[in-house]
Amino acid sequence: MTAASSESAGLPAIDPELVEAKAELLARIDGVRRQVGYHNPFLLDRPDLIWLVLEGAVDLYAVPVRDGEVIGVGIHVGRVPAGELVFSPGLVPSAGALVAAEEGADLALRAVAVMGTELFEAKRADVAEGDFDLIVVDWLDRWIGHMAGLAVPGAGARAAELLEAEPGQGVPAGRVLGPQPEDVIWVQCNSGRVRLMGLPELEYGRNDPPIPVARHLWVETAEDAILSPAYTPTVLFRDMAWEALDAFHHMVLTATARRLAEAAEQDGGRLETRRDASRRRFETSLGRIGRLLDRHGQTEAAGLAEGAGPLIAAVDRVARETGIDPASRGAKPRGRRVLDIAQSLRLRCRRVTLTGDWWRRPGAPLVAFIGETGAGERGRPVALLPAADGRWRLVDPETEGPAGPGRPVTRAEVDSLSGEGWMLYRSFPAKPMSVGEVWRFGLYGLKGDVRTIMTCGLLAALTGLLTPIASGALFSNVIPRADLQTHLWVVLALLAGAVGILTFAVVRGIALLRLQATMDSSVQSAVWDRLLALPAPFFRRFTGGDLADRANSVSAIRELLTGSALQVGLDALFSLVSLALLFWYSAKLALVALGVLLVQVLVTGILLRIQLPDQRALLSLGGRIEGLVFQLLTGLSKLRVSAAEPRAFARWAEEFSVRKRLTYRVRLNAAAQAALAQLFPVLGTLAVYLSVATLLTGPDGRPEFGIGPFMAFTAAFGQLTMAMTSLVATAGTVLAIVPLYERVTPILTEMPEITPDRAHPGEITGRIEFSHVTFAYAPDAPPVLEDLSLTIESGGYIAFVGESGSGKSTLLRLLLGFELPQSGGVYFDGMDQAGLDLTALRRQIGVVLQNGRLMSGSIFDNIVGSWPLTQDDAWAAARLAGLDEDIRALPMGMHTVLSEGGGTLSGGQRQRLMIARALVHRPRILVLDEATSALDNRTQAIVNDSISKLNMTRIVVAHRLSTIQDAHQIYVMKSGRLVEQGDYRSLMALDGEFAALARRQLL
Repeated sequence: MTAASSESAGLPAIDPELVEAKAELLARIDGVRRQVGYHNPFLLDRPDLIWLVLEGAVDLYAVPVRDGEVIGVGIHVGRVPAGELVFSPGLVPSAGALVAAEEGADLALRAVAVMGTELFEAKRADVAEGDFDLIVVDWLDRWIGHMAGLAVPGAGARAAELLEAEPGQGVPAGRVLGPQPEDVIWVQCNSGRVRLMGLPELEYGRNDPPIPVARHLWVETAEDAILSPAYTPTVLFRDMAWEALDAFHHMVLTATARRLAEAAEQDGGRLETRRDASRRRFETSLGRIGRLLDRHGQTEAAGLAEGAGPLIAAVDRVARETGIDPASRGAKPRGRRVLDIAQSLRLRCRRVTLTGDWWRRPGAPLVAFIGETGAGERGRPVALLPAADGRWRLVDPETEGPAGPGRPVTRAEVDSLSGEGWMLYRSFPAKPMSVGEVWRFGLYGLKGDVRTIMTCGLLAALTGLLTPIASGALFSNVIPRADLQTHLWVVLALLAGAVGILTFAVVRGIALLRLQATMDSSVQSAVWDRLLALPAPFFRRFTGGDLADRANSVSAIRELLTGSALQVGLDALFSLVSLALLFWYSAKLALVALGVLLVQVLVTGILLRIQLPDQRALLSLGGRIEGLVFQLLTGLSKLRVSAAEPRAFARWAEEFSVRKRLTYRVRLNAAAQAALAQLFPVLGTLAVYLSVATLLTGPDGRPEFGIGPFMAFTAAFGQLTMAMTSLVATAGTVLAIVPLYERVTPILTEMPEITPDRAHPGEITGRIEFSHVTFAYAPDAPPVLEDLSLTIESGGYIAFVGESGSGKSTLLRLLLGFELPQSGGVYFDGMDQAGLDLTALRRQIGVVLQNGRLMSGSIFDNIVGSWPLTQDDAWAAARLAGLDEDIRALPMGMHTVLSEGGGTLSGGQRQRLMIARALVHRPRILVLDEATSALDNRTQAIVNDSISKLNMTRIVVAHRLSTIQDAHQIYVMKSGRLVEQGDYRSLMALDGEFAALARRQLL
């Protein structure tokens, strides 16, 4: 138990003989031995006392105290084993205000010993003498390790730069510093201000004693500072240790009080959250009932904005105006920037620039800031909402609340804004999507435009009836009587009808354009959001070109549905009023006309049925050709080196010729449809004339149908056949919707990788555990990894080696969540990866792959990517990667533009640039897959030295074994199993698989 407890704290086990030596030394001072157990716990409320654990162990708990009595449930700090010293932090006055509901409570440590524990109690002043210095160093370091676990439970530290024990270090503001995992360093602040764990209440400065930082603890400079870190012997020699220890105790208990307050808030918040969810569901149900009577369908703003800060309230208001319910995203908003909040809510967002007269034009709701802004968004957050009248409204959550009506945006309001805004994008719900659900998603907020389109179409169709009705009137009454005045009025009515039809067409066209643009923006962005959220195994089923073609199929479907085909379809639908007019004039002739149209539809349907397989094969082949062309262009240099251009061309030509044959057959079918579309109006007219001669002739041989009704009938029939002919002509084009939807169906029906029930991992420390992991790429395939178990401690430097196919890359894919184990699990800080938000987890992992590629753009863009970081951050990352001097030597420095793949840089420079890209956001875990293979020894030493100073877990897959000589642990893999492990020297001495690999590289 003793060894296990010590090792869990990151310290070596204590030798029993050393325990006796310490006891003999303590015998030289006054003290008493005490037999204690769990039945007689005691408070560590006297800083002048110490206790040496002679036998057994002591568990420490942080508890709220009033008047010497424990008044609440505490939290476990850790276990002090035999041979270690227990110090007394005393009480933190008024800390209980953060812990307990009543005022006046303090916070203290409570010692609970296991049965049979023996303690030696003495005065702390007695061990402050010089004779005890060497032993006190060990006692202090171990005790600070226990207290560090109290301050930071679960080893939840931030990524930090490595602290060096050198005096007079100048450190700029905002830097995070921490020690090596096994070190304890006392940080003296000579000037400026420093915060333990970044907390404002734990800030100290020049006149304060040094504060120790150990495993998982860190400090952050609140302003530019000069620091003098030192190890424990130096602090003891300067006679500063005991005052510093008291200050450290006070800080740790203050941080613990904060922890307890947050834990109590979370515990109470869980029930409150459940009640809020039930209340929101109840209010939503009532709202739906109420909207049955509410003509405008308006709802009250609720959800995240209730009790939230102004930034979250602004994001919530903009999200709801966009059609997003943040409260239904299944996540709690986190962060102090719009990007952080959007990412925590699994929303996509984009930063836009507010230039020109943007506020005079329609647009999408935005989150903006009044006053100064930038990467930190330091202005006052507001919501900019477009109004129905074309103007904009500004809602300030600080002054009028998140549900306020807002005020009109004027020039003065525009001048007060920072000039930047954030636009949120809707995404598909985390479920398989049908075509109807996609259509309804795209039409969100467009009901007004849909009503306008339908109303204008119906009015245009009704107005079009003026032509046949007027034609009948002219030939029945006006022309036979030579009534010129009535003739003039009829002509004016037809002109007015034409103007009306033109007006309706223009209004409908504008509404249709708005509908097309809005649907394309929302649906296409949602499709790409879904595509980016799909699990990695999905992408193995398709080539890159084919997948891009499938994703763009949604846009193609939208163009078919909302383009000319929609207008023709609406015209055909509203032409049914002409059919009703036909029945008004003559039911018999109307049935004949309807029969002709049905025959036309039937023949066209048969031709479309014949065309559908060819259309489906054509689109599928087009996707394959897109993927083939992408692969050929990507590997063009390799094709030239191997003189394989003729074979590549032959491969492309084979597919292209099949595509041309299919295209010819599809177009031949379309030509037949077009010919029949031109033939059927003539046949229909002949059928009408023959029907008049046969069906509408009386016994005396005279027609029962007058010239006026006949002319009206033929005019209405002409309108109907024109609409049907246009519909038939576009039917072949619309038919492509079927195979297009079939191609995009895998994207829409595949479940996204991240679902609302996954938990946010918080800020991880870098501790990773593989527990009995077995994995195969197919259910019937042999396992690539088999019953693999290992633990990687936070801050460790781990290397995996082995022959090709041994499972190293698969292990990394499991680590990154690209694959899920068939059995066993992968754990981060004890949290099962299967239940975590993988996107939030991967943001804390930096990855450099051997075959990684640079994107076209500047060096700054390649380093920073989409992170909201500055030039200083990019230069710091370049310095860590040993690339800063190379960048300064370029004419444009950080703004030097690179081509796709970074062909203008050397192989080593490209690798260092990718390393800088992985380091720029200071990840907690760094994964390097043969990432330094192109570096010379000197450059590699610079990179390794820089990375070793960062407080992060390093995982390296190496083929060049000389690059991992300093690794803390090397795992040798073979056939999916770990066959050897140890450091470089021990593995070489073992003369096993690792030594054999090394010897082959030395030949």
